[in-house]
Amino acid sequence: MAAFRVSQSLLTLRQGFTPRLVASVFRGRRMSTDHFGHDGQAADYAVYRPKYSREIFALIEKYHEYSGMERSLAVDIGTGTGQVAIPLSKQLQFDKVIGVDRSKAQLEHATQLDGVEYAVGDALDIPIDDGRASLLTIAQTMHWLPLSEFFAEVRRVLKIGGTFAVLGYAIPEITHEEIQKEFRAYYVNTLGSTLPVGAPGCYWDCDRVILDSGFESTDFKGFKDVTRTWVKDSQKTSLDAHISYLTTMSAYRTYLQRNSVERGGKDDPLFQFRDKALSVMQAEGLEQLEVIYPYFLILAQREI
Repeated sequence: MAAFRVSQSLLTLRQGFTPRLVASVFRGRRMSTDHFGHDGQAADYAVYRPKYSREIFALIEKYHEYSGMERSLAVDIGTGTGQVAIPLSKQLQFDKVIGVDRSKAQLEHATQLDGVEYAVGDALDIPIDDGRASLLTIAQTMHWLPLSEFFAEVRRVLKIGGTFAVLGYAIPEITHEEIQKEFRAYYVNTLGSTLPVGAPGCYWDCDRVILDSGFESTDFKGFKDVTRTWVKDSQKTSLDAHISYLTTMSAYRTYLQRNSVERGGKDDPLFQFRDKALSVMQAEGLEQLEVIYPYFLILAQREI
């Protein structure tokens, strides 16, 4: 297990990092609910969540190079266990990467690498001084946020002309028609994934509709040269591995908690789906599922 650390370099005064950063990391002025603090969720997230391909990061690199920006500092918001922060350092070779997340539980499982530092902080109060970052990324997180307020904070942190990259993935699709139909019933009817947040029967604390659409109707006000790309990745996986990924969803954990349902018990709707899928697979002699993961990437530049 990776040890959690906030690098000492965040606590020293040097070019680009001032007392404002230190205060922001620890004051918790905007810290809100940790939706990934359920028991065991952060560890499962690190292992089972879909990984972004090298193709995604190559697209970010190409866009950033075209903008003419240097690679001094990249900031990854909602960094979780470092799925994006690490490639920003290793593949894109930024001098320094700072991953920010409000979930200490997630950061305790973050991958450690020289040049990558982690800080507990909030997306609406990013612990970085004005105009310091040449790249800011946010992956599978923006659907939790009030967008106008977040965009203003991104503009504050980015240099003029800096790159803003939004990554994520919509709900995956199982290619087996019957199993996909059962999964869709669980995702829509049980978790309430197409309902507004706060509506009866919705177990999400975020807008899944906007996420599953890849923010297609979102106006990136204050940014220019906005590009949108979808990359579909088909993978073979075991049923158990796919179920383990689905257990990391916050709505699933919330469903169990609100309804006092034991995880893996007879009333657990996810494991009811698992049993149905397993029955079909056994009847057809299938050992693996083919799952399509639809990734989206939105790239933009900060305007003056």
